Amino acid sequence: MQKRKVLTEKRKITLRVEHRAYNKRLRQRYLHSAQLTFTDYVDYIEGYYKIPIQTQSVKRYSPPKVRETEFIPSLSAVNQSATGVDWYKHKEKLEISKQYTIVPAYNKGPYMVVPIDELHTAGKKV
Repeated sequence: MQKRKVLTEKRKITLRVEHRAYNKRLRQRYLHSAQLTFTDYVDYIEGYYKIPIQTQSVKRYSPPKVRETEFIPSLSAVNQSATGVDWYKHKEKLEISKQYTIVPAYNKGPYMVVPIDELHTAGKKV
């Protein structure tokens, strides 16, 4: 490395003005922790500044704590669904709902449930 040059008083004054402006720009961007001291700023401008490396302590591993509780079986996916309805009852409801459809009643009226075999007269005044 080359030997550093000694700063003149005029250069120090201009660097102080630039240093204030540099820190102000950082504060405007909410980067308060990135501000530099004057000596660090001079090193930064001249190319000698090295970012300090912050080391974090290594956290030791601790096994997870398990509570002592009584055995509670979980819900079975086959016998019950998430709503608590029996799977076979749910399948029965689906089969029944396949026999019906929802159509608008008459002209711009409310919707109604109609059996599939009467679908040809749905929406008409009979």
